[in-house]
Amino acid sequence: MSDFDLRIHDVLIIGAGPCGLAVAARLRESTPSALFTESEHQKFHFIKASSSRQNSNTKFKNKPIRTSRRAHTSPDLLLPGHDVSNHELDIVVLDANGDQWMSAWNEKFEDLGIMHLRSPMFFHPDPWDRDGLLEFAVSEGRQGELKEISGVVGKELSKHQRKKKLRDGNKRPQETTYVDERDRHDYFRPSQALFKDYCTSIVARYNLANLVQKAEVTSIIYSPTSSLFTLQTSYGIKKAYIVVLAVGSAAKPSLPPDCLFCTLPPNESVTHVFSKSKSHHKTKTTSTPTPTILPPSLLAKAHLNLPTSLAIIGGGLTSAQTAHLAALHNITKTHLILRGPLKTKHFDVDLCWLAKFKNHNMSEFWKADSDAERVEMMKVARGGGSVNPEYKGILMDLVREGRVAVWEFMEVGDAVRDGERRWRLELVGKDGRKEDILVDHVVYATGVVADINRVEAVKPLLRSYPIETVGGMPCLTKELMWNEEVPFFVTGRLGGLRLGPAAPNLEGARLGAEFIAGKIASLISSFDKGFDRIFAEEVDMRRLGLGRQNQFDVLEMNETDSDEDLGIGIARAML
Repeated sequence: MSDFDLRIHDVLIIGAGPCGLAVAARLRESTPSALFTESEHQKFHFIKASSSRQNSNTKFKNKPIRTSRRAHTSPDLLLPGHDVSNHELDIVVLDANGDQWMSAWNEKFEDLGIMHLRSPMFFHPDPWDRDGLLEFAVSEGRQGELKEISGVVGKELSKHQRKKKLRDGNKRPQETTYVDERDRHDYFRPSQALFKDYCTSIVARYNLANLVQKAEVTSIIYSPTSSLFTLQTSYGIKKAYIVVLAVGSAAKPSLPPDCLFCTLPPNESVTHVFSKSKSHHKTKTTSTPTPTILPPSLLAKAHLNLPTSLAIIGGGLTSAQTAHLAALHNITKTHLILRGPLKTKHFDVDLCWLAKFKNHNMSEFWKADSDAERVEMMKVARGGGSVNPEYKGILMDLVREGRVAVWEFMEVGDAVRDGERRWRLELVGKDGRKEDILVDHVVYATGVVADINRVEAVKPLLRSYPIETVGGMPCLTKELMWNEEVPFFVTGRLGGLRLGPAAPNLEGARLGAEFIAGKIASLISSFDKGFDRIFAEEVDMRRLGLGRQNQFDVLEMNETDSDEDLGIGIARAML
């Protein structure tokens, strides 16, 4: 019998990406349910800074340069929470992509040749410190790997000035949000290399290195009798008391169900950007790796300096990155096809959901009358696919060079495979205009639909414990739990109804970890109380102390209780 069949884990996390890492690290905090709000971060930092200045004879001698708020806060200032430090939770993480943290994340960045993240410095999975990534960059002397996000930080407008700007410019409220000069250090983008090393430091700090096992979960079943989850995986069976689903959309990359090519016979020359063929590989003979998202046949033609062409369908950042990658690998012509306009934003959510004003927006989000209203708020906040200014500039340079053509407000109306094994695509615009292009390969860089009902592993749970869904997302408890009887947690994109528009991003990963770890800590705490109560009912300590109860009866009672019964009792006490 393998290791997959024997152990019953306290917490099993599905997914070793940012969401899974954030939850695992938060659970390794001594008080994982002690929350630390942004206002408290600032308040406690001010207390520390003020005390330092008062203790100095020189007025400005000890004025701090902020790189970290929480690192300088004494433990007695932390909000109290349930303590699980003595429990040594048995945590295991299952990931279909590999046995290392962030393997899928790092692989995608490598495949697309992405050098810098789109997110600002305070987006990361570290539960200890909001400014941890900034502090890490400074302490490692790697400030040179940060790129400033231009056009975000500026003189802050008063309420009257913002209203006047709205009236005069007729702009959306999101476009009138400005970040004060004092927060400029937050609005830099870290390099992928720096972010990768920072995540490695989180893993080391919380001793998480040996938790990840490579396995794909195919089925999740919960038994109320034993209070145990049974998971069928690609390597056998796993059992756990608590399960956390932390896998983004939890759907495999595939062509959109409404695309034209879905009605045609399958063809290897039409793929999703993240669906990999077995023939894709990385060459060791060249300094530049062969990108796994571009087909080897297309790259072989480009290597021979033969005319090559590629169609990319999608208007998000991934489509722009794929177009740039194609140009780097000598693809003659790339056609970028978008249903709407090519939108440019620094982030994929509006700034008002990220900056100091986000508390107001999140308050409105949580006070919404229904989950349907929250879904609409998320759609408005995210606004569909967009590219950041850096890649907008790259695309425009390639357009001027004749390497890229951008087709806005166009869709593929017809596709025919010619005798030379190329696709003749008819593009149809919203205004009725038509254009024909000839391409060797078609890549869909569209997003993956997040729908809990389509996640195969969760279907047994859905049948046994139905849950309402809105926009494909489950209507979870406020702590991201399935319901009060089933300790199954969902974070990331699928937890958007509770986490807000930033749920698919790194910010959502950290916020979700706060909610989940707090609830798990309370479950563990209730287990302690429940166990003490059960033991007190069976053993009268006063009678035992007075010699009126046989102490050997207690030993005999412990011997007759099997490990399985004890485990079931523990799980029931937890809930």
